Amino acid sequence: MNMEILKETSIKWTKEKLIQSFKDLEQRLGARPTAEQFFWDAQTPSNMPVRQRFGNWTAFVKAMGLEPIKPSISPQCRQATIKAHTGKRSTAWKGGVHTAHNGYINIYAPEHPNTTSKGYVGEHRLVMSNHLGRPLNKFENVHHKNGDRSDNRLSNLELWNTQQPAGQKAEDKIAYAKAILNIYQNPELLK
Repeated sequence: MNMEILKETSIKWTKEKLIQSFKDLEQRLGARPTAEQFFWDAQTPSNMPVRQRFGNWTAFVKAMGLEPIKPSISPQCRQATIKAHTGKRSTAWKGGVHTAHNGYINIYAPEHPNTTSKGYVGEHRLVMSNHLGRPLNKFENVHHKNGDRSDNRLSNLELWNTQQPAGQKAEDKIAYAKAILNIYQNPELLK
């Protein structure tokens, strides 16, 4: 065995020597070395002495008074990743139809006004919206007459209004009733 290699493997790596080897590599590179650069350099030790003296790379960097560099993802990369995993590009794509945990069937229709942030709209809401020829308002619900949330035939659906008057005085209820009549008698107000 070569004597130089034997000498190098028998070096006792103290904390001070490890820190000095980091600073030497930093000076040679002209930039702060990463863990990979440090451990693959021929003049620095493997990761075992660092782990034995400091516990891990982060503790080693902190012991030198430096802040560990955290990996970051650019906004463009994050948007591309999100785009690559949504809709038809997703590995979980099942033709744009899925049954939610609550029993409702959801359809992928990102262009529809009643869609969720992920591009889905409940099939029952889509059927009612198409029947009415307009998007549903936030205060409108679609009720399944037979209670089966997957039965989205038009004959099984009813449009419900969930809006309530502000108060319980008779004049408040009368004003509310007039407003409801105006909304459903005048389709222009629904848009």
